[in-house]
Amino acid sequence: MTSEIWLIYEDQDSEWHSKKVADIGDASKIPLPVDISITADDKLLWVNTWNDGLTHLFDISDPHNPVQLFEQKIGTQVNMVSQSWDGKRLYYTSSLLANWDKTEPPGEDLQYLKIYKFDGKKLTHDLSIDFIAENLGRPHQMRFGAYSLYGLKPPQRKQLSAR
Repeated sequence: MTSEIWLIYEDQDSEWHSKKVADIGDASKIPLPVDISITADDKLLWVNTWNDGLTHLFDISDPHNPVQLFEQKIGTQVNMVSQSWDGKRLYYTSSLLANWDKTEPPGEDLQYLKIYKFDGKKLTHDLSIDFIAENLGRPHQMRFGAYSLYGLKPPQRKQLSAR
């Protein structure tokens, strides 16, 4: 377990290589990277670090030299990150593993789904669901209509007829 981003790539010699390309936060504080999400245009990388509750945004337009653009605290802990297909919203959940999840300090930042709007430069909080207050258990991975990722087909919509 490290606090690094590694790039695995096939070079012109048709051989696979790997190299460390970035650090994520202060390694002495063990900001465990737990989830990543690359934007649809392959230019940005979201990285969540569970131990400190931060999400980090990297410019990976040059994947050999990523540049961190910003970071923002999401909660006491953060785990999964999902993006809307248009890249305008991000969905965060908090639970990693029941035995690892933090229990202190009590409050709405322990077990949640949080939705943020993203304007290309900053995250703006839009909605939170406190899973403890709503007695919903622990949120982990959320699936927002990505049927093809799971080999499923979306439900058939009824056709409206004009009269």
